[in-house]
Amino acid sequence: DLYNFKLAPSLTLGCGSWGGNSISENVGPKHLINKKTVAKRAENMLWHKLPKSIYFRRGSLPIALDEVITDGHKRALIVTDRFLFNNGYADQITSVLKAAGVETEVFFEVEADPTLSVVRKGAELANSFKPDVII
Repeated sequence: DLYNFKLAPSLTLGCGSWGGNSISENVGPKHLINKKTVAKRAENMLWHKLPKSIYFRRGSLPIALDEVITDGHKRALIVTDRFLFNNGYADQITSVLKAAGVETEVFFEVEADPTLSVVRKGAELANSFKPDVII
């Protein structure tokens, strides 16, 4: 990156006895004085992309599943813990999605305080399955 976001564009090179500096106007006495211009460093812009809808209240699952189906998603990754998976809650979701023609995959190794290895397993599954939506 070049850190010259606050400098005027350069059209003339080599003013002053040091040389190597530049200006964008006619050379005058003020340009022959040796002074150094230091630009403020600008960090690269960071961004975080969020989904258009995030449902998180009790009773919002049917609305969320309806949106998944009407938006035309074809692959859904369901992320849950082992208790909910063993008690059939994930099956309720997969049956609705499969009836609508949505291919599903379930990751049920989530823990209360997940370790990095659990997160990596989930990321590997997501990378291999390539879901349109995560539930």
